[in-house]
Amino acid sequence: MAMAIEFSELMLLVSGGVALSASFFIIHFACTLNRFNRSLALLSPVMLLGACFYTTMMLSEIDTASSFRDSIASSIVALVSLFPIFAAMMTIALFRITLLTNRPLAASSQ
Repeated sequence: MAMAIEFSELMLLVSGGVALSASFFIIHFACTLNRFNRSLALLSPVMLLGACFYTTMMLSEIDTASSFRDSIASSIVALVSLFPIFAAMMTIALFRITLLTNRPLAASSQ
């Protein structure tokens, strides 16, 4: 029996992931702040955070802060559950690179 995911749960996961990415971008922007940065570039992650906050507020029945926190937490759990798949793909890629190259492994500069 296949487990189906509801549309509202999918939207909460996506909005949590987008909010997580936008918050990382805002943190990166704050850490690399200098006079040559364009402040308009900060507008898109702030708007994305606002849209995600509104989406989670509309789709869940609990209060605003808890719904936003639950959305981000569930997106982190979903990412962590996908890590074994990413690790398997990376292992296969590294094996292919290792086995298909005909270069010697000596530490020479030639």
